[in-house]
Amino acid sequence: MWILMQASPAGMSDLELQVKLKQLELEQLKLEADELERQRAHELALRQLENTNANSALRAIASTPIFNVERAVKLIPSFSEADVESFFVTFERIASVNHWPSDKYAAILQARLTGKALRVFTELPLDQCQNYDTLKAALLTAYAVVPEVYRKRFRSVTKSPSETFCEYAFKLSTHFRRWMDSENAFADIDRIRELYQLEQFSDGLDSELRVWLIDQKPKTVMDAAKLADQYAAIRKGFQVSKTGQTSH
Repeated sequence: MWILMQASPAGMSDLELQVKLKQLELEQLKLEADELERQRAHELALRQLENTNANSALRAIASTPIFNVERAVKLIPSFSEADVESFFVTFERIASVNHWPSDKYAAILQARLTGKALRVFTELPLDQCQNYDTLKAALLTAYAVVPEVYRKRFRSVTKSPSETFCEYAFKLSTHFRRWMDSENAFADIDRIRELYQLEQFSDGLDSELRVWLIDQKPKTVMDAAKLADQYAAIRKGFQVSKTGQTSH
């Protein structure tokens, strides 16, 4: 018995060694169990986070109001063929105040179109009907609401006896704004300078050439001058040719 209990070379009996090994095994198992528990806790936390995010997304979707085109249409006044530009000003103001999505503008607008405007709408390609800016431009063109019309309205506006001077000034500024906006010039001082020079240049021309230049849509006074010179040269050549044929 004394021989069996004799210390091992490491100074430890066999029994003590077995106990020590068992303790090490238990500690290893505990470490593995702790690691497994940490992994499970981590996975559970991830699932809870995913569920929380999913629930938040669902709540956000549920809380987002669905845009109702029919309800929006009821807020828009009837389309006026007599004053198309005022209709668009009102339409865009109402849309802005109510924070309507811009991609719904065309759908709301088409529900109010009548007469010539409705015919223009039906004749446009589908992709253009769905684009508000394109549809608006087509309708303004159809009703001859072009920059030259805005310019003439601004230049011809007068004060009526029933108007106050403030009302007259507001009307004047409105026509000026529409003229400048139609030329994309309201916030561009260089463009405004060109418009005033173009206007003065055109006023000094005969009516036939002036109408022809308006159709050419020159952007600067020098562009208009070059076009006018070309027009004069072609007309002069035509007249010389006609005179020569008559003399024969």
